[in-house]
Amino acid sequence: MAQNYDIGTKAWQPDPKEGWVASELIQKIEDGDKVKLIFSLESGETKTIETTLEALKDGKSQSLPPLMNPTMLEASDDLTNLSHLNEPAVLQAIRLRYAQKEIYTYSGIVLIATNPFARVDSLYVPGMVQVYAGKQRSTQAPHLFAIAEEAFADMLRSDKNQTIVVSGESGAGKTVSAKYIMRYFATREPPDQPGTRTKRGVETMSETEEQILATNPIMEAFGNAKTTRNDNSSRFGKYIEIMFDEHTSIIGAKIRTYLLERSRLVFQPLKERNYHVFYQLITGASETERQELSLLPTEQFHYLNQGSSPVIDGVDDKAEFEALKKSLSTIGVDASKQAEIFKLLAALLHIGNIQITASRTDSVLSPTEPSLEKATAILGVDPVEFARWTVKKQLITRGEKITSNLTQQQALIVRDSVAKFIYSSLFDWLVENINRALATDEVLSRVKSFIGVLDIYGFEHFAKNSFEQFCINYANEKLQQEFNAHVFKLEQEEYLREQIDWKFIDFSDNQPCIDLIEGKLGILALLDEESRLPMGSDEQFVTKLHHNFAANKNKFYKKPRFGKSTFTVCHYAIDVTYESDGFIDKNRDTVPDEHMAVLKASTNKFLGQVLEAASAVREKDTVASGSSAAARPVGNRKIGVAVNRKPTLGGIFKFSLIDLMNTINNTDVHYIRCIKPNEAKESWVFEGPMVLSQLRACGVLETVRISTAGYPTRWTYEEFALRYYMLVPSASWTSEIREMADAILRKALGASEGKGLDKYQLGLTKIFFRAGMLAFLENLRTNRLNECAIMIQKNLKAKYYRRKYLEARNAILTFQSLTRGHLARKQAQESRKVKAATTIQRVWRGQKERRYFHSIRNNFILAQAAAKGFLRRREIMNTRLGNAAVVIQRNWRSRNQLRSWRQYRRKVVIIQSLWRGRMARQEYKTVREEARDLKQISYKLENKVVELTQSLGSMKRENMALVTKVESYENQIKSWKNRHNALEARSKELQGEANQAGITAARLSAMEDEMKKLQQSFDESVANIKRLQEEEKGLRESLRKSNIELEQTKQTASLNENEKLTLRQQLADLQDELELAK
Repeated sequence: MAQNYDIGTKAWQPDPKEGWVASELIQKIEDGDKVKLIFSLESGETKTIETTLEALKDGKSQSLPPLMNPTMLEASDDLTNLSHLNEPAVLQAIRLRYAQKEIYTYSGIVLIATNPFARVDSLYVPGMVQVYAGKQRSTQAPHLFAIAEEAFADMLRSDKNQTIVVSGESGAGKTVSAKYIMRYFATREPPDQPGTRTKRGVETMSETEEQILATNPIMEAFGNAKTTRNDNSSRFGKYIEIMFDEHTSIIGAKIRTYLLERSRLVFQPLKERNYHVFYQLITGASETERQELSLLPTEQFHYLNQGSSPVIDGVDDKAEFEALKKSLSTIGVDASKQAEIFKLLAALLHIGNIQITASRTDSVLSPTEPSLEKATAILGVDPVEFARWTVKKQLITRGEKITSNLTQQQALIVRDSVAKFIYSSLFDWLVENINRALATDEVLSRVKSFIGVLDIYGFEHFAKNSFEQFCINYANEKLQQEFNAHVFKLEQEEYLREQIDWKFIDFSDNQPCIDLIEGKLGILALLDEESRLPMGSDEQFVTKLHHNFAANKNKFYKKPRFGKSTFTVCHYAIDVTYESDGFIDKNRDTVPDEHMAVLKASTNKFLGQVLEAASAVREKDTVASGSSAAARPVGNRKIGVAVNRKPTLGGIFKFSLIDLMNTINNTDVHYIRCIKPNEAKESWVFEGPMVLSQLRACGVLETVRISTAGYPTRWTYEEFALRYYMLVPSASWTSEIREMADAILRKALGASEGKGLDKYQLGLTKIFFRAGMLAFLENLRTNRLNECAIMIQKNLKAKYYRRKYLEARNAILTFQSLTRGHLARKQAQESRKVKAATTIQRVWRGQKERRYFHSIRNNFILAQAAAKGFLRRREIMNTRLGNAAVVIQRNWRSRNQLRSWRQYRRKVVIIQSLWRGRMARQEYKTVREEARDLKQISYKLENKVVELTQSLGSMKRENMALVTKVESYENQIKSWKNRHNALEARSKELQGEANQAGITAARLSAMEDEMKKLQQSFDESVANIKRLQEEEKGLRESLRKSNIELEQTKQTASLNENEKLTLRQQLADLQDELELAK
């Protein structure tokens, strides 16, 4: 539209640093059909664009810069609401929301999640889960939980399985997003039953839900590693099915994994790490475990020291190790199994340290090599056989076995392939164990539906791209094809549902690229063919690719001008050049049969279980990939050499991917695209070009293009009428929303028939706009609001100045009134001053006369007072002299009497003291005689106490002798009882024998005699027992009396001791009194 490029129009200009920058049209020069547009950039520079009038009228020319959206729409939470839906507008919307700390943005059915590289815990608290539970997506701000809730609601509504696809490049936040989605399902509460989980805390999760969440730290430990792009990068793809029963309760889960990066076990680039679990084991193992497993520091293990970055900032590997063990216990892996797992991991580290030396053409490995001995001891395999088949290989041709030596490099590859095989087998065993715990037969019988969460790597394009990048990009091609078809389908379904006229939207189908990769004569087929040849090589593989595709002019394949070992595939996002070195070895990914035999002969039972589980998984993959496809050469060509029939990694991945796509196609799909905003992993830093490349790679811009081809902007009639009602006069306003909206559209854009058909269409519930129409309406709205603002300003200014005039008039009247009052008050003040002066003069004169009168009177009074004082003082002096004479006389007489009394008292005291001394001496003699008698009594008492003590000891000894005698009697009684029982038993035996038929009379007589003797002995025993019992009673009575007498003796001794203490106290008191008397 030509009016879109008037002076003042804002548009986007490409920029290598920011991606796109804003500009404003400052000059428009027309020269016939040619038009020159001059834009001013924010930096102050200008940019000139040459175009034509026809291109301006059409508005779709590629030479024209993309238009900017109105400010109101720039940071829209849904990109489909943007009026100008173009690449820079999408980038700007995400940039602005990211600057506002809003990391989530919708793009139609897709949620774009931009990694903040900072903790935003407030977005994921339990309360936030309930904000989204039971709510429609359109009513809440963009969030992971909104997508999860939409999937949950769709599952309930349509009774159909759901899938949430989480994709993005490494470091974009896929794993964390998938983790929060799983936590949402585990902690979600029904809106009509709030508090069912949170009232008692997180512990109210079921055991199954806890197990599902426990899989995250396990899979991260064994499948995640630090890379330069991400400290917790997933090195495998994962699809987890969360299973629900008919009550929508989580009852189980199932995990499928894809393309574990096995090569990371044996090699890590600089500043990267191996899988987390190895560092957790070395840091968290106890001292006993270290010694048992011969664990060394990370720097001394070849598999751990290549990246020179053993530590991740902010991560405690020891704490993570404890969390891993707890999670393993949660899913049913007990401590003994965990110990076996850690042993295998230690064995892998020792395998990496095996030193293989080189001779001139061969390699040498001694069975006594220290690391080899440690590894084979843990694995339970023969070190001699292990060492032999590490440096040798065996070929079988027509029944003949040929053994040859390997070079050092080939031997190292064999060593590493064994380690990779064991680790991948352990990984498969863990996944199988998790599935066995979470998806039992009982659970599978109750499953009604599931929600799958796919956490898979995004499109990758590095400086050097290998087999892993090829498989990853192949998977993304498949996902992008499904995504495009899904978006296109939803778009067309909404057009049909709203009953509007529409034309078929053309979108770029990437099926030819997929056929290039997975077709019968595709890249994977040629790779498998070359991998099965004993002498297959990467160079021959690339030659076949060039021969099959470059010569046929396949537009999705390119032969690079430089580099014989490279080939280029034109993916939907960008052309990627792959380095073929290692393709064949990685695709084979096999362990020599001789090494397999060595491992299978292991005495380590756990290793056997791991290999069995891995073998079952591989058999399943082999069946899935089709045995015929694995055995038949490409194009049915006859090959004269033996081929390897083992399944290849590429083939397994291809058919597991096909199986995944079948699962996704049979579910309702929801998309989350994770974006990494900067390469340095800095928080809240946004790099435009990097984000732009990811938006292209994840298909967001393709979605935008599909939407732009149709009617990208759609508003409900109510939303439209409420926003643009001011475009029509108020007389046209009506309560009928649809009529109101129609009137606005006719006034602004014309009728929908004919002229307006190209601009908008009216659906049943929504109005559909072409790209750019919303911006046009926004301009009309802005202009109308400006007009209204001018009118409002005019009236407001009139009111303002009238108020100012009235305020000035009132101020003048007030000033005049105040002036008159001031003059009147000034005159009154003068009058008061005159009156005050007169009063002051009168008062001053009166005061002066009074002062003179008081001065004379005070002089007379002073003279009279002096005379009266002199007379009175003379009279007082005479009186004081008379009184002093009387006092002196009285004191003299008193002193004489006191001296006489003191002499008399001294004589009386002397007489009394002499008398008291005489009496005290007599009393002292008496006390001494009594004390002498008291000592004698005390001595007698002490003797008595000694006698009683000796008597008490003898009685105790007698008592002990009696107790001993009683015990002996009891033993005798017991022996007699035993003898009595024996006799009685013998009597019964004899009686039994007597009752037997056929006994001779003589024997019967002898038995009767013996019976009589036994009876006599029995009677004697009974008499002895009675006698002993009577003696025992007598002894017990004697013992009781002795005890009573002993107690009495103790009491008597105690009384004597108390009496003795009393006498001693009395003696001490008497001695004190005597001392006092002295």
